[in-house]
Amino acid sequence: LAVDALSYDYSASIECLASPLKPQYEGGIVGNPELDHGMTGWTTFGDAQIEQRVSKEGNNFIVAHHRNQPHDSFSQKFYLETGKFYTFSDYFDAAWLQVSEENAQVAAIFKTQSGFEHAGWVAAKPGCWSMLKGGLIVNASGPADLYFEVSFFLFGISCESKNTSVEIWADSISLQPFTEEEWGSHQQQSIEKARKSSVKLVAVDADGNPVPNATVTVTQINGRFPFGCAISDQIIYNTGYQNWFKSKFRYTTFENEMKWTSTEYARGREDYSKPDAMLRFTSQNGISVRGHNVLWDDKRFVPGWAQSLSPKDLRFAVDSRVNSLVISWDVVNENLHFNFYESVFGKYASAILYSKANGIDGGTTTLYLNEYNTIEEPGDGASSPDNYLQKIRELRFGGYKGPLEQVLREGHGHPSVRGISLWSAWRPQGCYAMCLTDNNFRNLPTGDVVDKLIREWGTFPEGFSGVTDSKGRFEARLFHGDYKVTVTHPNINGSSVVDQSFECLANPLKPQYGGGIVANPELDHGLKGWTAFGDAHLEQKVSEGGNNFIAAKNRHGPRDSFSQKFKLEKGKFYTFSAWLQVSQGNAKVAAIFKTMSGFQHAGWVVAESGCWSMLKGGLIVNSSGPVDLYFESSDASTEIWADSISLQPFTKEQWKSHQRLSIEKARKSSVKLLAVDAKGNPLANATVSITQERPSFPLGCAMTNHILTNLAYQNWFKSRFTVTTFENEMKWASTEPSWGREDFSVPDSMLRFAAQNGVSVRGHNVVSNDPKYVPEWAKSLSANEFRLAVERRVNSVVKRYAGKVIAWDVVNENMHFDYFESVYGRNASAVLFGKVHELDRGTTLFLNEFNTIEAMYDGDSKPDKYLEKIREIRMGGYVGPIGIGLEAHFGAPNLPYMRASIDKLAAAGALHLEQVLREAHAHPDVQGIVIWAAWRPEGCWRMCLTDNNFKNLPAGDVVDKLIREWSHPSGFSGTTDFQGRFETRLFHGDYKVTVTHPNAYGVSSQVARGFKVGSGNGESKKRTRLHVKVSA
Repeated sequence: LAVDALSYDYSASIECLASPLKPQYEGGIVGNPELDHGMTGWTTFGDAQIEQRVSKEGNNFIVAHHRNQPHDSFSQKFYLETGKFYTFSDYFDAAWLQVSEENAQVAAIFKTQSGFEHAGWVAAKPGCWSMLKGGLIVNASGPADLYFEVSFFLFGISCESKNTSVEIWADSISLQPFTEEEWGSHQQQSIEKARKSSVKLVAVDADGNPVPNATVTVTQINGRFPFGCAISDQIIYNTGYQNWFKSKFRYTTFENEMKWTSTEYARGREDYSKPDAMLRFTSQNGISVRGHNVLWDDKRFVPGWAQSLSPKDLRFAVDSRVNSLVISWDVVNENLHFNFYESVFGKYASAILYSKANGIDGGTTTLYLNEYNTIEEPGDGASSPDNYLQKIRELRFGGYKGPLEQVLREGHGHPSVRGISLWSAWRPQGCYAMCLTDNNFRNLPTGDVVDKLIREWGTFPEGFSGVTDSKGRFEARLFHGDYKVTVTHPNINGSSVVDQSFECLANPLKPQYGGGIVANPELDHGLKGWTAFGDAHLEQKVSEGGNNFIAAKNRHGPRDSFSQKFKLEKGKFYTFSAWLQVSQGNAKVAAIFKTMSGFQHAGWVVAESGCWSMLKGGLIVNSSGPVDLYFESSDASTEIWADSISLQPFTKEQWKSHQRLSIEKARKSSVKLLAVDAKGNPLANATVSITQERPSFPLGCAMTNHILTNLAYQNWFKSRFTVTTFENEMKWASTEPSWGREDFSVPDSMLRFAAQNGVSVRGHNVVSNDPKYVPEWAKSLSANEFRLAVERRVNSVVKRYAGKVIAWDVVNENMHFDYFESVYGRNASAVLFGKVHELDRGTTLFLNEFNTIEAMYDGDSKPDKYLEKIREIRMGGYVGPIGIGLEAHFGAPNLPYMRASIDKLAAAGALHLEQVLREAHAHPDVQGIVIWAAWRPEGCWRMCLTDNNFKNLPAGDVVDKLIREWSHPSGFSGTTDFQGRFETRLFHGDYKVTVTHPNAYGVSSQVARGFKVGSGNGESKKRTRLHVKVSA
């Protein structure tokens, strides 16, 4: 849409802030939105006194006090215009609100000629400002009065609050009108940003030369946006229904068949035959299912027999229901409007039931709140976004009800919506509220709308074609999904097809390095080169798309699989990759090499059924000789499938060459300097001296409290490192040695030393999941006392050092240990991450684990497990930044596995030390290194860099050598060319350049400038040009 209009502001705040933010759209059509002009534009509504007040910070706001009725407040008049019904919102409003005492629900209401329109609600608090964000449409043009009302909710019904002593405060009030064209334009802009990406293809011939005028055909295989529709049990028996549904949708919800009343119609008489059959149909056709629902808080949908049970018997019945029950679960349905289970089990019924469901499902499935009226009924305060936030902390807020196409477009256009499922399950007698098709499966008008949007959001699902330019390039913007690209040209014998994705794929990608030394890597020659390992039956299988792969069937033990023999050489680095799938569910699969000296793990992956997952790893061997590659999974009941298997050897020289190339690309940039005289003329033969003042790559070392009293330790440390971690001094056991007796004096002093010397500090750690590092006094507390102690710990350490540390290790080592999960429940990490982020929003929060990149055998912290933990924290409700901390304890390093593990995470002795540091520094996704070698007089934890006289040990020599190599500590000089130019490549960091040039009288003139060299996207952003004028 060619509409040049005001952009829509998708931002919202769920925090309560000390000061309100600026009004959105600068207030729009609101007069005096920030109250900077007294009470101009504002009048009394009802019986209240209003006045302007000023905060300690000098912020002006409006106050309604001495109120006698809930609606007594302040008001402003507007003239609102009716629009076409096509739009979702003609007007959008926001305001920042506070109350003088207690917490109160405050509504923004517009009194129009036809009645009262609620524009939104917020749970306002005393002492801080909360954002109300909402909107409205009007049925007829005319005057309207905006006012605010204090209410409370009883069983989902808005009731007038009798507490009229509450003052209402407001600031940064905004009301912004949008035309239909502007609103549609916002949707299009959001779709372009959130749902589509630019794709650039280059067609080349066998020699790598661009192929101009080649025909490029792009076909979408699967869309990324989950767009689905509910189904009923009729789909089990009706082929017409089946064909209609599976041709359109990849996501569904069962209408009633999974509900408690359907699966247990009498106590103890469970029957899952219908949902089982429906799940088989969806599984066979690649359709994902939302579990709807475990329980329902509306008494009408609790089985009649269950309602008559005693509380104790109901608990047993509910436990049985939860235990007996696919991408997500609606756990306690509509638990904002209703409270049946709370009335029996108490206030925390929902939390108990969510934890129970999460524990049974292994924490891998998203648990949902499911409510109505949150985005379509501004008058229903029971399910207002603020009440939703009291349950789950965050939900994006809209504010409109309207026809199907506009509702779907608004949902798809909002960047925070992750999918849509239509409640339109077909039944012969009619659908619940809206059918998409008649009983002959011919579209109704609503079905036409859905088909239209499926085509529109699929970026031409029939495919589209174009022609490459003179350089063989072709560009397009595509909706997110899986695509097949076909390139044809008269000079190409046939066509080339490329599949690209980073998810679990319908088809595996081609093997890396063409398979390397693996024979028959794509299984295109039957089972040639492959034999059985252990007791398994092997066969070649072919997918529906014609893809060949190997399958190990009838397995009896974890190691029973397929195998291939290789001769590996000592001193070489071997990278390994394979695409894996299992026949049912999901299972951890390891690639293992049986050598003469034992078993070497090369990598792990969580393989799934129905799609292919990439295992990426590597190994080195201690001695040359024969090895057997095989695959291992503890679930012997599942078949292991594999394809595109690759094993590629590299010499040490080749491996180091890769490191150097990566360093040149990731750590260094080209710099061009131009020296000119006062008139702008180039200065030839000027002397250019460049000195690095601070490197950008954070290379650091842990420190202990001994640094506070040892001057030699201080001088040694600050001459080398720019980042640190306190070894133990910030940990809970160190700062609170007994309950309630806190002492931060030591970490405070260490932080002052670091700040005075320009050393950044990582906050290590808030709490640790290893019981050894939980204070002994805390372990003896009751569960409730322990929660209070943890809250105190989090509040004290994070508030104290917020903004002073560059990172927080929130729950240390929470993949190997689970102490806090045993107390708080499975969602402990998400809760603690959320709390720390709430207290220190500007600092990245880290997971921190060991054995991820150094121990191939440790499945607890392998890269896939790390990524799974991140997903678990996300599913627990934490949406802030997460950093990946790799706490590595190296013996003899397996560099190929280390590199592959960092690769996977990004998608998510002295000799050994040097190898490890070089590998980490060379990897473009490593953002810094801290060496755990804090000095103590009695000795370091694992490795010291210096002796007690601060003379380097061999490990210290390695570190100094790399510091010199990765920076320019001594500076360097050069001479400009005849055009006054000087060009070089520098490590990223802060620099000072000095240009010296003699004038005509032989007197040298000198000028110095500071500049920064940093990374960027594209070489053009990596070039720094300095114009240095030297006076004659």
